[in-house]
Amino acid sequence: MNHYRSRKIQKTSFADSEFLSRISEGLQYGVPVLVQDVEKIDPVMNSVLNKEVQKVGGRLVMQVGDKEIACNGELTLFMLTRNQNALFTPDLCSRVTFVNFTVTPSSLNSQCLNIFLKSEREEIDRKRSDLLKHQGEFKEKLRMAEDQ
Repeated sequence: MNHYRSRKIQKTSFADSEFLSRISEGLQYGVPVLVQDVEKIDPVMNSVLNKEVQKVGGRLVMQVGDKEIACNGELTLFMLTRNQNALFTPDLCSRVTFVNFTVTPSSLNSQCLNIFLKSEREEIDRKRSDLLKHQGEFKEKLRMAEDQ
């Protein structure tokens, strides 16, 4: 996200009266757009998520709602929800990339252990890292053997 900070991310939500103008800025000028509080996808976003770009008179345009918006093909769109239990349709899941930043007690415990070991017990941290790497390799070998 720091990479996008210098490009001035436009923040909006589906409830924002300026929502369509923020999406338009993103489409026209390549300004990154962050849509907050996404619980359900507004149908007006279907053409954006489907990347339904058309060439009209030598320029690229996209129909967003009832507006035809010129676009440069450089839209970067982030959608954020704070709802850990949000359910999205398989159709949506096939059109976007999901990144789950949920912090669980297990992941928090692992992060604290990593920080402690790096600062207090470097040798144990190296051994632990090696063991975790080997564990991943063995799991992959087991999966491959089971697939045969």
